Amino acid sequence: MGAMATSLKCLICPLELSTQPTREGELWEWRCPRCGTYRFTVAVQLAPIMPGNRWPFLSAATRQASEAGAIVTIDSNWRSVADAHSKTSTPAMMERVIQYIGSRTRPGEAWTSVEPEMNFPLFDMRDGRELLYVLDQLREMNYLTLGGEGKGWILTAKGWEHLTSTAATFTPGTCFVAMSFHKSLSKAYSQGIKRALEDDCGFKSIRIDRVEHNEKICDRILAEVRQCQFMVADFTLHRAGVYFEAGFALGLGRQVIWTVRKDDLRNTHFDTRQYNHIDWEQPADLRKRLADRVLATIGKFETGR
Repeated sequence: MGAMATSLKCLICPLELSTQPTREGELWEWRCPRCGTYRFTVAVQLAPIMPGNRWPFLSAATRQASEAGAIVTIDSNWRSVADAHSKTSTPAMMERVIQYIGSRTRPGEAWTSVEPEMNFPLFDMRDGRELLYVLDQLREMNYLTLGGEGKGWILTAKGWEHLTSTAATFTPGTCFVAMSFHKSLSKAYSQGIKRALEDDCGFKSIRIDRVEHNEKICDRILAEVRQCQFMVADFTLHRAGVYFEAGFALGLGRQVIWTVRKDDLRNTHFDTRQYNHIDWEQPADLRKRLADRVLATIGKFETGR
């Protein structure tokens, strides 16, 4: 009797796969309809992770990066990558659904590839029931309507108006960097943050001391924060301005990525300790972990996207 075939399961979610992973050097590349394309280091794969109730959020990280044309490498950072997607509010999920449908349809066209149990990771949701709930709420709010014969979802005029007004509030492909300008952090910016944002992820990095302007510095800072797509806030040395700028960005609905040098993590203000900081040690470490976080939570920016 021949050997019984064993089923191959995704390393993140419980889904059975039909394609084998491929190996390139120290990395294994997996392709999952729910989690997208992602890579694991050999060391992690030989000692499989047990994400428990974190797996939907790790799936969110890999799927969203995959949709944006990037591939996340999962290693010992997997908890941090998952946690970055676990605290998304319901209004933010609703916003993501509107943006996603708007990016894949034209007026009057329906998004028919709903498949809640396959696509909930796109919106930082826990399962397909959350996606169905959000879709129903958006219909009640008149942002969405059902397609013909109940197939798919269509953005209404109100939905398109909301999408247009939201898109106009920031400049795609830009990231404002809030941090101390102390010379001890020069390499953290030039070799860590800037290279992660620009070389690895395709975003323009904006730091106010490197922007030519004639306005008062505080007015220029607020203007740049308003225009950015998202922010990186490094709290090393704990400058009050960084806390203010991060809070202002959150108030505008911008995503903020929190970083701090590891030896200064214990000094972060109690109001911000709840956020998932990248606690870096060297610029190279900061670059890799920040690039991973951006790819997992924002995606890679491509010119003309």
